[in-house]
Amino acid sequence: GRKNKPIQWKRNDEIGNLISEYNKMILALDESANRLAQSERETAWREMAKQVAHEIKNPLTPLRLGIQMLNRSWKEEDPNFDIKFQKFSKSFIEQIDSLSNIASEFSNFAKMPDLKLEKLEVVTVLNQAVQIYKQMDHIQIFCNEDAISGVFVKADKDQLLRSFNNLLKNAIEAMPEEGDGLITIHCQAYDAKVEIKVQDNGIGIPEDLRNRIFTPNFTTKSSGTGLGLAFVKQAIENIGGNIYFTTEINIGTSFHIILPRVK
Repeated sequence: GRKNKPIQWKRNDEIGNLISEYNKMILALDESANRLAQSERETAWREMAKQVAHEIKNPLTPLRLGIQMLNRSWKEEDPNFDIKFQKFSKSFIEQIDSLSNIASEFSNFAKMPDLKLEKLEVVTVLNQAVQIYKQMDHIQIFCNEDAISGVFVKADKDQLLRSFNNLLKNAIEAMPEEGDGLITIHCQAYDAKVEIKVQDNGIGIPEDLRNRIFTPNFTTKSSGTGLGLAFVKQAIENIGGNIYFTTEINIGTSFHIILPRVK
């Protein structure tokens, strides 16, 4: 709102004394407001720094896994090494580009996120994330990708890839320590929208934590959530989409993404 202005009073009387105290009070309030605004800006930067640090870790994880896989293949003189290298090199470049974009966006707080909308085939972006994470030990990923073949959306490619990375990584983190993890990606195309459901067989999300799942700076690794989900929600809603989840304790969690289709 508008700032309170000091009252001008020239006479040195009782009213003048009251006005003097009033003027001192509004000056103190103004200083307090400035300190609060500065504190809020610093807090916002701290939260953004945490968010960016989390987003940087997401591309690093599949990069490390992929390099370890290729290194093992090389040492074992795998006859299919060249094929594997060619297959994953494109995904590596995408993840490296994602890191570069995150760093660039962080240089300007006001531009985060900076949307670069383009027409994208959903399954192409989804597969870039799936192909990396499916190389992890004790993790199986199934996807009926044919159901959305030829389905396009208008989105930021980097942010859509990061959204899929986040959901797959969170699903993997939700898995119990013993036993194999199973992630089922169910895709469905409709006339005006496309729905992608990422379902895990993890431990589920406790009831007292569910209303904070998409809150920035809320994390509980044991339930497969984190700061990345706040980014996913924002990225999906920025392109006119919607995201929600269903969960059952010791059964698993499903995240549903709904995006508007474009012809």
